[in-house]
Order: sequence, then C-alpha cells, then structure tokens
Amino acid sequence: MTSGVAPMLQGIRVLDLSQFIPGPYCTMLLSDLGADVVKIEPPYGDPQATDGPLDEDGISLWYRIINRNKRIARLDLKSEEGRAVLRRLVAVADVLLESYRPGVLARLGFDAAELVALNDRLVHCALSGWGQSGPNRLRVGHDNNYQASAGILDVCGTIAAPATVNPPIADYAGALNAFALISAALFRRERTGQGAYIDIGMADAALALLGPEAAALAQPDYDARRGRGPYAGGWACYNLYRCACGGHISLGALEPRFWANFCAAVGRPDWIARQTEPRPQTGLIAELSDLFAMRSRADWIATL
Repeated sequence: MTSGVAPMLQGIRVLDLSQFIPGPYCTMLLSDLGADVVKIEPPYGDPQATDGPLDEDGISLWYRIINRNKRIARLDLKSEEGRAVLRRLVAVADVLLESYRPGVLARLGFDAAELVALNDRLVHCALSGWGQSGPNRLRVGHDNNYQASAGILDVCGTIAAPATVNPPIADYAGALNAFALISAALFRRERTGQGAYIDIGMADAALALLGPEAAALAQPDYDARRGRGPYAGGWACYNLYRCACGGHISLGALEPRFWANFCAAVGRPDWIARQTEPRPQTGLIAELSDLFAMRSRADWIATL
C-alpha cells in the first residue's frame, strides 16, 4: 500500500466462517487491504490453532499469521442463540465467506433465500472441495485429494512414482480465486448495488493450473506426462540436480541463449546442440547429473 493512502478495502466488513488454510488465507488477504474481518469459529475453535509449530502458549504460529488483523469469535451455530447472533452479523456484513460442504449452511438456517432476505447486498462466497454441484460435491477431502483428482499429482514426481506437492497449491489456488472474485463482486456492487453468490471448488482451481498439460491432450505426440513433459522432468535444461554436498540445484535454462551460456560456463559447448533432443532426455540428464555431483552447491552458485 502507498504510505498515507487509506487501505483499499477500508470499511468493508467480512464474516469468515472457514477453517484451516483456504478461507482464512483469502480473508487474510482481504484484511491486509484494510477489510474488517470477524472470524467465526465453532465452540471448539479452529483445528489449525494447534497445528504446529506452536507458540509458548500452545497456539500455532501459522494460525496467528493467517488470522492476523482479524477478530475471533466463537459461536455455536447449532443453537438458536448462535444463529441469532450470526443473523445480526450477516445483516451488516459486506462479505460472507464459508467453507462448509454443500447444504450445511442451509441446514443451519442460512440458505440463499434467507441470506438475501437478511442482506441483499451481501457478497457470499462458498469455498469447498469440489464446488456446489457435480458428482463429487459431497466428498470430504484435503489439498492432496484435490490435487490428485485434478491430475496435478500425475505430472509431479518421477517416471516411477508421483510426489505430493507442498505448499498445498489447491488450497491456495482456491483462496486466490476467492480473493479475486470477492474483490470483483465488491467492485460490481459499487456500480450496481447488487450482491453476489460465488461458488469456488478447490479441485477446479487446481485443474485450472494445468493449462499446458490439458492443451497437450489435443496433441497425442506431445508427451506431458510425469518425468517426460518439458516442465515435469523431461528436459535436461529445466531440472533438479544433486550436488556433492547433498544439496540440489534447480537449473532453468529454457531459452537457447541461456542454455548456451550455461554450457559455456561449465566447459561443455558440445551440449549446446543437444538441448532439443527428444524427451525424456535421459542420457543428457545423466551427464548433467554427473557434472553437478562433482562440486558443492555453493561452488555451483558461485560459478553460475
């Protein structure tokens, strides 16, 4: 933010009914822009609060970070008293973000009609695993399940086996989509006065990250599979290599001039013409692996 300028979302009131990472990360971004966020937790709290590493008082450091600038309140929404409090909060809110499975909020007495009756200017964002419709909508899951169902794990790892991806990119992709669409809905509301309903599935958000891999399906001769694709370990010029110290180097010399510069720096000009060999470039990758294994990572960083 620019010094001396009011935060972009100053005066916007947000109710956060979510837990763990996706929803709280989205509302953290909103709060960073000046929104007033009230995070409503169940009586037992958010499990993220005790998911280490823990502070001296037993509260997770990450929980403190992701919920910075927020006010935390606990409500039992299965009780009439708790629902009455939430009705009053919804009536004066600008944004409601929740991460329940489809149908749960309605069973608590807050279906679409009730929310509109309480506040027809409300921007309601439902952030769930597989969205509000479709055959998977009622499945429970976490980030690795969303990654698996979207196909991300199928392009991560080696030819022999997939690898779990961390940070939890499906969680963050869903959170960023929610942040963008909530912001856009607030902008539209300024022009039209209309509220909005936003349906975001984290598996959908993860799938949207697979643009090049999805495009490759239209070209049977273009192999984008794990360990074979250009960004999945198939290219020697875009890969990870183990050094003599046990550390690793990430080589990202995609452009021909950068690859030529790299080959010159390591004294292997004969490799320059081999950049476009058919994938997977097993032989060339093995030669680079032998090279990097000769020196420590610090030495390679100094050279490259």
